[in-house]
Amino acid sequence: MKLLDVITESPITEANVAQKILKDPRMTKLLTIAWKHDATLPPTVVARLGPSPSEQQIVNAWSKLLDDTLRRNDYGDLSADSKFDDWLTRLYINGQADFEDINGEGGDALGAWKALSIRGLLKPRDQDFNKFTSIKQLQRIRNDREYARELDRIKDAEKIEKMKREKLDVVLIDDDRYFVMIPFNYGACYTFGNAEGYRPNFCTSSSSGDRWFTNYAPNGPIISIVDKSNINEKNGKWQLHAQTNQIVDADQTDRWDKDGNDKRFAELFPGLMKRIGDAMLANADKIKEMSKPITRNVGYDVDKDVKDLQTKYPQAWNSGEKPEEPEPEPEQQPAAEPEPEQQPADEPQAQNDGEGTYLVTQIATGRTARIPADSLAHAQEQLLARHPTFDLNDYRFELIQDQN
Repeated sequence: MKLLDVITESPITEANVAQKILKDPRMTKLLTIAWKHDATLPPTVVARLGPSPSEQQIVNAWSKLLDDTLRRNDYGDLSADSKFDDWLTRLYINGQADFEDINGEGGDALGAWKALSIRGLLKPRDQDFNKFTSIKQLQRIRNDREYARELDRIKDAEKIEKMKREKLDVVLIDDDRYFVMIPFNYGACYTFGNAEGYRPNFCTSSSSGDRWFTNYAPNGPIISIVDKSNINEKNGKWQLHAQTNQIVDADQTDRWDKDGNDKRFAELFPGLMKRIGDAMLANADKIKEMSKPITRNVGYDVDKDVKDLQTKYPQAWNSGEKPEEPEPEPEQQPAAEPEPEQQPADEPQAQNDGEGTYLVTQIATGRTARIPADSLAHAQEQLLARHPTFDLNDYRFELIQDQN
């Protein structure tokens, strides 16, 4: 069932959790309060209810969203199992999960547990569902290495292959340590979440992730990061979305503590945030073009998006490897002749200065560009005119062709 097909006034069926909730006035009241304070609910559903919905309308809408969540997961339809909707509803009214937690991660976690349970593959300590008191506890099962192998075999392999074929992304970094990309459709998010290594609980890569991708991506680029040296742990995968102040590891640890996670990212990956920004600027035209279908044909403003990374995550942006202490210079003998005048230390170095074509090299990445110019200063002015956020000290200028 698609989200837009939810009709809150439709009859309540026996399997629908609404009937059970409405029989309990206290639960009805608590659910209504939780609903009104949940900013993660689908805007179309909230708008359809109007400014002053009744308790029954809210309960009916909640029940249908819950059924949709339980039907759409990687391991089969769970909507007929009443213990699951009861369990999720109690987490919701007790403030232990919002709709995004339940819809983005809850369905897949429950699906994984049931898939293993009905096949007799659960360890005795994990078999009693009543012992689980949070979605995070269920997610531990999904990330248990022994269970993960079984779940990989259970999950529909064709879906993963289909997503790989359909994915749209721009790879920003792919070296010995890091893989960083911007997804432009749900297929890219799903492929990222289900690739080798630790399975993140990002809502955008869950079985209902297409909904969450279309919720987040139009506002700005999602950035997906893999630390290849730590791929089987939660810090091996991260996701950023500056427009909603999110910077989280695979478990979404302290999801709303932006400053704390900014500091942790800076400590784990010194210098990486600025590399991401530089790579985005280097791929600005491609990013803008590929983002047009999800931004009403406008495309991302990459200069602004990079500036957002710099201002939202200042600790990560300004982090970097500490420079080695320079060795003390040996004592110099008095020079017989005056030394030639040296270029100022803060000026990018060039072999010559004059009219011609300059080879401009980004020192960190080795990427190059050619800029015809009247002088070194003119070449530098042209670079800054195109990319105002660039630091000239990050580039080397070399005159390679003198004009006659």
